[in-house]
Amino acid sequence: MTARTWLLGAALGAFASAATLTTGSASADDFNWRQAEGQTVRVLLDSHPWQEALEKQIPEFEKMTGIKVEVSSLAESTFWDRLTLGLSSDDPPFDVFMLSPNQTGYTGYQNGWIAPLDDFINNPKLTNPDYDFADIYKDTVDGFRLPTATGKAYGIPISLETYMLFYRTDLFAEQGIDVSKLETVDDWLGALVKIDAAYKDKGIAAVAIRGQDPTMPDELLAAVNDYWGDRPFMAQRMFYFDENWNPRFTDPAVVKGFELWAKLLNYGPPGVENFTWYEVSNSFAQGRTATIWFDASVFAGMLNDPKQSAVVGKVGYAAVPRTETGHGTTHWGWGLAMTEKSPVKDAAWLFIQWATGKEMDLYTGKATFGPVRATSWKQLGTEFPPEFTAAADESFKISVPGYMYFDGAREVADRIIDAVIRIKNGENAETVMGELNDQAKKIVEANHLK
Repeated sequence: MTARTWLLGAALGAFASAATLTTGSASADDFNWRQAEGQTVRVLLDSHPWQEALEKQIPEFEKMTGIKVEVSSLAESTFWDRLTLGLSSDDPPFDVFMLSPNQTGYTGYQNGWIAPLDDFINNPKLTNPDYDFADIYKDTVDGFRLPTATGKAYGIPISLETYMLFYRTDLFAEQGIDVSKLETVDDWLGALVKIDAAYKDKGIAAVAIRGQDPTMPDELLAAVNDYWGDRPFMAQRMFYFDENWNPRFTDPAVVKGFELWAKLLNYGPPGVENFTWYEVSNSFAQGRTATIWFDASVFAGMLNDPKQSAVVGKVGYAAVPRTETGHGTTHWGWGLAMTEKSPVKDAAWLFIQWATGKEMDLYTGKATFGPVRATSWKQLGTEFPPEFTAAADESFKISVPGYMYFDGAREVADRIIDAVIRIKNGENAETVMGELNDQAKKIVEANHLK
């Protein structure tokens, strides 16, 4: 697999005023949004900028359709437990839920817990002719196709993010650091030494980055890809297993990616080993860290919101710097899915369709800086800070989808987290990665992946 060329810049046109949140047009006046009137749809959402934006508009959906929506929004650590338990139950307590292209989705697909959506998308009675499914970026859709990118769609994308860098423009300027001249990872590490020396005693750490968070391996893939170069790999195994399921954790590019992450953790604030995305983004927003490494472009929305951020006007953006062997990152996204056992599938699809339609993607994309539709990027691109747009464009051009779909992936991810923390704490990287390779072999054998 080679990096996708994401020509965001080609999609940017003159900004049009934000669309009102009404659904339909002259060509879709006959579509019946009230065909499931009186039903109730239960929705499970992860606490996320997209969720915050969407919930404000749900009363409009209820008014338009006559469908009642009951929403449960949970912190991410709680969300995954509730989702897994709910999906595996005989009577799931939700009909619609946020899903990401990870092991939970793969397990749900394998066990028949998640409903394929193709028949809904292609049903003119249930799908507004203005929906325009093809407007959603193909790479994001493919992440929700199972068991491979040519399979059926088990989710509709709602938010797209690439992993990039954020930095405090004021602090870098105070130290005379010209970011335009920081071209390589080593250049940036040199700048971090200077930032650390100048601000650590003032309560500002040089780096915010994820630690022992279950989602950290997703972002770590970006660091590994930065060293991987143009060598091929199998999409659903990423860089970690070859075509014969031989682990590759001792590959120099993988080792260097892990070592870089561990080094960056050592520039973090106290407790960084336990940082989730929430601590990463908030420590920066509160002025307690000077950079964010290998994390979500959607942070830009909250970092530019005066209600949530103390650093508005002081945020810089950069694509991940190149290494001596490559230049790459990854992208990822959330989607909406439906339980196979839902008793109100038509109503659930109407909700998913509304939440992922053009008007709502434009609205939520404005809040998240991560729309999933080409038309939304075209309208929003010139409204976002130009430095962000340029960095996101560059990032997507060197990005590949980052996800792992195979039996045992969660166990592998847990071992990956342990390995990074061990290296961070001073253990020899080659020894740790050799042991991780041996552990991965046992996981492959236990799951009969040969």
